[in-house]
Amino acid sequence: MAKATSAVEFMYDKKAEIKRYEEIVKPNGADGVEWVIKHSDVPCRLSTQKLDNTVQGEANAINYDVKMFLSSLIDVKAGDIIIVNGEEYESAKKPFVYVSHQEVLLVWKGYA
Repeated sequence: MAKATSAVEFMYDKKAEIKRYEEIVKPNGADGVEWVIKHSDVPCRLSTQKLDNTVQGEANAINYDVKMFLSSLIDVKAGDIIIVNGEEYESAKKPFVYVSHQEVLLVWKGYA
């Protein structure tokens, strides 16, 4: 399996930052929630899955699905925010974890 893992990791050409919405204790002792960086500089590769342009009134909404490939050792959960090359995506579903890697379906939403 080491050969399969190194073959997949050879294709990683980007770096990702993974954030998760978690409970925290504020400096004043109060409970709260905020986005916490769970992983940074994670090697990965992106592949575009689906592009969807929808006109909503005056705005042209652009939604596209992306599949991210990364190490199976990195903890990713549905709802995590993933930033790759300055673009922010949301982890849409639970990742598909394999021995050599994992695949995470991401959603990017924006307006033209």
